[in-house]
Amino acid sequence: MGEKRFRTRRQWHNTLVMLISLPFAVVIGLLIGTITSVFWPLFLFAALSLVGLGVALFRDRGNRSTYVILDDRLVLANSTNRLEVRAADVVDASLIERSGARDFVLQKLSAYPALTSAGRSERLALFTRFCTVDIGLRSFTLGVGRSMIDRMPNAKHDLVLLRLRDGTDHVLSPEYNQELVGSITRMLRKLAEA
Repeated sequence: MGEKRFRTRRQWHNTLVMLISLPFAVVIGLLIGTITSVFWPLFLFAALSLVGLGVALFRDRGNRSTYVILDDRLVLANSTNRLEVRAADVVDASLIERSGARDFVLQKLSAYPALTSAGRSERLALFTRFCTVDIGLRSFTLGVGRSMIDRMPNAKHDLVLLRLRDGTDHVLSPEYNQELVGSITRMLRKLAEA
C-alpha cells in the first residue's frame, strides 16, 4: 500500500464571526458616544473586539497536524504530539459533522462527572489534539458564535472520528476526509485478509 499522507484543514470561522461583530461594536460605541457625549465606551468596545479578534485568530490558527497511513499502522502527529496506532488497534473510522463530534465528545466527557475544570480540559484535549478545526468546545463567543458557525455552509464539512480498541477516540480534520476514511478502511481490510 505504501505511504499515504493527509494534511489537516483549517477553518477561520471564529475569526469571521469576530470580524462580523467588530463593526457592530463600533457602531454601538459611536451611538452611545453621540447620545451621551462620552466616548470611552467606544474605545472599550473597540479594544474588547480587537482582543476577541486576536483570541479568535489564535484559536483558528491552531496546530498543523498530519495523518500518515503506512502498510500496517496510522501515524497521527502535530508539533507537540505523535501517536502511532497499529491497524489491529483501530476499530473503525467514520465521517462525522462538527455538531455530531461536539455531542459525541460531550457525551464521552459526561462519563466523568467528578472531573475538575482542568481535568475536563485535559480530557477534551485528548479527543481533539489532532484536530485543527474548532468543533465548538474551544470557542470564546459564549455559544453565540457556535450556532452561527454551525449554520455556515463551510461548517458542514465532515470530520473523521477514529475509534480505537482501547476505548480512546480521536476527532480528526483531514482536508480530504473521505479519502482518509477509505484509506483506513482499506488498511483494515488488508489486515483482515492477511
